[in-house]
Amino acid sequence: MTCEICNLIKTATDKVFEDDKVFAVLPSQGVTAGHIIVATKQHFPIIENIPDDLVSHAFKVANKLSTITFESLGAQGTNILVNNGIDAGQKFPHFVVHIIPRRENDNINLSWQPTQANPEELTMIEEKIKGFFNKPSVETIGDTPLPPGDQPERLDDSKEGDEENYLMKSLRRIP
Repeated sequence: MTCEICNLIKTATDKVFEDDKVFAVLPSQGVTAGHIIVATKQHFPIIENIPDDLVSHAFKVANKLSTITFESLGAQGTNILVNNGIDAGQKFPHFVVHIIPRRENDNINLSWQPTQANPEELTMIEEKIKGFFNKPSVETIGDTPLPPGDQPERLDDSKEGDEENYLMKSLRRIP
């Protein structure tokens, strides 16, 4: 399967930023004028697959481009989004950060209707998430070392870039 984002890295002539790790381009079908996507040059389907230093770099570039959008295009706000997985609206299996310039009355609707949380369900979810910090295999989260026995579980990363591996990780959603 050919990745459209990987092809874009090779063929795009309208890049607004590029270095050895990421590139940024104005997509041909953006949400609004000035919509920018920042993508890693190395193919990673979802954020959980990316080394922390590269995630950090991608968001530093997105932050700078968001600032530039305010100053150069007169944006009144920006949405900085990652559609992480097919069910989250990801169109291509390649990590991308979207920077969407916003203006008053721009008719872009990214809002959702909040619902009242069930206290028992919140408690159960909190316990499940905290429970992952008691499973061995990861020594740090970001730059913060975790005490022995307090590491979250990770999947086997064999065959990096393998479509089946991507699909399994997407289904499990475990970093």
